[in-house]
Amino acid sequence: MKCLNNLVRTPIPNDVFMMTLNLYYQMGKNEYYLKLFENDQEFLAKQIAFQEAYSFYKCFFSSNKIVESRMRTLQLDSTVPKNRAESLYKNIIRIFQTIHNKDTEPFQLNVTEISDLVKILFSDFHPNEKIQYKKIERQKHTLISSEVSSKREKLEELIKKLDEIKKTKEYETTFLYLNFIVDFINMDIFKFEENDVVAILIFYIMVMQEGLIVSKYISFFEKMLLYEKELKLAIDKSRFGWSEGFSEMMPLSRFILNIYYKMYLELAEKARDYDYENNLEISKSDYIENTIDKLPEVFSKEDIRNRHPLISDSTINRTLKRLFDENKIRPLGKGRSAKWIKLYTKEKKPRIQEQLNFDLGGE
Repeated sequence: MKCLNNLVRTPIPNDVFMMTLNLYYQMGKNEYYLKLFENDQEFLAKQIAFQEAYSFYKCFFSSNKIVESRMRTLQLDSTVPKNRAESLYKNIIRIFQTIHNKDTEPFQLNVTEISDLVKILFSDFHPNEKIQYKKIERQKHTLISSEVSSKREKLEELIKKLDEIKKTKEYETTFLYLNFIVDFINMDIFKFEENDVVAILIFYIMVMQEGLIVSKYISFFEKMLLYEKELKLAIDKSRFGWSEGFSEMMPLSRFILNIYYKMYLELAEKARDYDYENNLEISKSDYIENTIDKLPEVFSKEDIRNRHPLISDSTINRTLKRLFDENKIRPLGKGRSAKWIKLYTKEKKPRIQEQLNFDLGGE
């Protein structure tokens, strides 16, 4: 626990301090967002759970190939995984559905809940003997005898240290949890190689519970996927000097603060669009039809969803069926990825020069 033990002599640069202040300013709007989205919270939770699961898998397990169409199918509860990779993806979906279920009890940071999380994550992916704590061999008083203990004890000590520091209220929460996960990663607690993945997942859960509620509405791991190389570089930098107690935390801190700040800015835009759509005098179906009118001649359901992420699939499907019945559109193919074609031509508005070209009857 080199990072947590050395917090007292970790200087905070001015830019990191200002980034933290800016993030907390955005967090000041939390209550507004919770109130604004409360009527559609269940729908949004399902949507964000699938987004997070997909991006989490792509970010950390992309070497285990699953075709895109199959990943969509695996989102269905009835779909049974066929191999290790698909089992892992189903496990990840289950985890994020649990995290974003409003009836789920808060995650408690202790060895039991961490062990349960790990078992759910890697069930049918890693063998059971690999989903275990590593062992530590210690020398006894004699030269030839030794005793073996589990790194579970080390994890308990790390969590206890975190709790002690939190009670002092002397350190900012996000920075505190970042130091915790760097210790977690470098202590190499579990036998499998993905200790860093487990650490980041724990961080995601804990900071959301501590007030970074933006990840209830905007995908954190989608941003991780966009900046995957930068994340790995920041984590690698935090490893340097860790064993001597001089871990470089600032690159990782800057990276995470910047990600969450961008997420809050995106949430502000999402809230503005949501508020606008909810106060429209026309129906949502008419609003979607207006969007279709502005799309290219051939379009997909995904094109509509990208422009209206908060409108349910059922509303989009009803609108497409109505326009089909009115002979305004027809499908090109079948299935989830089918495209549609418009059967009408949008009236072209005359250009200004054409409007001014009056025939005044002169010679």
